[in-house]
Amino acid sequence: ASMMDVFRMTADGEYHYVFVEDENGVPVGIVSADDVMRHVSNPSGSEFHRWMEMPVEAVLQSRIQIPGDVDSVDVASSNGQTTECTTECTTVAHDGHLIGVMTRRDVLLSWRSVQQTLHESRKDVVTSLPNRSAFDHHLKVECSRAKRCGHSVAVILVDLDYFKQINDQQGHAAGDTALKVVGGLLRETLRSYDMVARYGGDEFAIVCCGCRMDEIDSVLLRIRESVMSRQQDRFGTRTIPTISVGAAVDHTVDDSTNPVQIIEAADECLYAAKRAGRNCAWKVELMPGSTAGPVFVPDRYSNGQIRHNSLELAR
Repeated sequence: ASMMDVFRMTADGEYHYVFVEDENGVPVGIVSADDVMRHVSNPSGSEFHRWMEMPVEAVLQSRIQIPGDVDSVDVASSNGQTTECTTECTTVAHDGHLIGVMTRRDVLLSWRSVQQTLHESRKDVVTSLPNRSAFDHHLKVECSRAKRCGHSVAVILVDLDYFKQINDQQGHAAGDTALKVVGGLLRETLRSYDMVARYGGDEFAIVCCGCRMDEIDSVLLRIRESVMSRQQDRFGTRTIPTISVGAAVDHTVDDSTNPVQIIEAADECLYAAKRAGRNCAWKVELMPGSTAGPVFVPDRYSNGQIRHNSLELAR
């Protein structure tokens, strides 16, 4: 198939990977929808048309090679009995366990084995929250859903203030504890269908859908209250740091919406919070034709100096 065919198939976010066969129906590899998107979204018009017309095999990172040897392997049938596979096939094993059989016509894999691998690859090892890869995918899916249903999509970025000092002064175990505690508090505070992920380093990212105008304020206040109320709690000699928060709400998700732009708008608000002195929250409401910048969201933990700084930044 051409890149255009695959692009159309994967554009709505429902299909994340595409199994590629050659003209004879022999499997040659697997590509991700993101690989296709990166090539067909080239800003150059000539490059765009060139990639659209190319076969999807052009973006294969590696090719499946099927040897011509004959293996004999026991394969479980639907009735629970095992039969011997004597056609040309290659077994696929992991840690000594059979997880699949590859022939010239098919690749049969144990979904249980693959599912566990995919799950582990999308999880942060410190906090057990989804990682950045899982977050990016989830945001794309939610933007597609918002376009169909007409609701908003918000991205919230949460940064642990002076996190490096915790690692330097108390050790990386203290830093890991702070990440685990803050990540757990965020997960407990938000709705079950809001996504909380570790975005990287000392930063968390949240996808929150369905907020009407100014409703994101109450979400930010809940987040700040949840973490700041625990800020004085001690876990041995370790303390929980303050947080800076930036949020962007896109109220009109459509075909022109780029999820990256929502992240960038939230990031701009996060940097506004840092410039204002940290330990505060800023937001922006994205509307068609609006040029509004980050707005300070006050709470009882934001001191007078931050309020003063926010007024100066607003000017």
